[in-house]
Amino acid sequence: MTDAIKPPAAESLAGETLAFKVMRDGSQIGHHKIRLEEIGDELHVEVDIALEVNLAFITLFRYEHTNKEVWRDGRLVSLETRTNDDGSEYWVSARSSEEGLRVEGSAGSFVAPAGIVPTSYWNPATVEQDVLLDTQRGRLLEVSSKAKGAEAIRTPERVVDARRFKLDGDLKADLWYAPDGEWMKIAFDVRGSTIDYVPVGPHPGLRAANQSSQR
Repeated sequence: MTDAIKPPAAESLAGETLAFKVMRDGSQIGHHKIRLEEIGDELHVEVDIALEVNLAFITLFRYEHTNKEVWRDGRLVSLETRTNDDGSEYWVSARSSEEGLRVEGSAGSFVAPAGIVPTSYWNPATVEQDVLLDTQRGRLLEVSSKAKGAEAIRTPERVVDARRFKLDGDLKADLWYAPDGEWMKIAFDVRGSTIDYVPVGPHPGLRAANQSSQR
C-alpha cells in the first residue's frame, strides 16, 4: 500500500468546493459536494451527498451521506461520517493512534493501517491502494486498480484529458482524474442502474493541492 498524497501548504484551498451532479441512467438524482479548507497545518475535507429517486410524487429511494476528514502530513488523522441509505443508518468514527487509525463504526472496531485512504475519491492516491476504508460502514475493502487510458471529460469551462482507472474487488467502479490529480468523475452500477457523475463549476483548489504536494 502507498501513502496518501501530501496535502498542500496553507495557501490555496480555503473555501474551495468540488461539485458534481449525480446522474442515474441519464437523469439527475442529486449532488455530491466536497469542500476543502486549510486550517493551520491540516487539510479539512467536508463531503455532502444527497440523492433521491422519485416516481411521480412518490420517493422510491433516498441516500444522504456526510463526511468530515482531517489530514495532516499526508495522512488521515480523523474521520466522522453519517449515512442514511434509504432508511438504514450507518456511522464511522476514526482517530489516529500510535498503532494506526482506530476505527469504530457500524461494522465494528479495529485498527487500520496509518496510511489508509478512505473512499471519498477526491484523493488520486485512491487508485494506488490495495485496501481502502469504507466511509459508509467502516470496513476495509480489498481492491485492485487498472489504468484504462485517457478520455475527454467536459466541464462547464473546459475539456480535460482525464486518466481512467477501473477499480475491482470489494469495490467496483471507474474513476477519472486529470493529469494533475484533480478528481473528474466516477461511474458504477447499483441496483440495476448506472450512476454517473458530471462535474459542475471550476475546481481550482484540487489542482493547486496537487501542484503544491509535488513541490
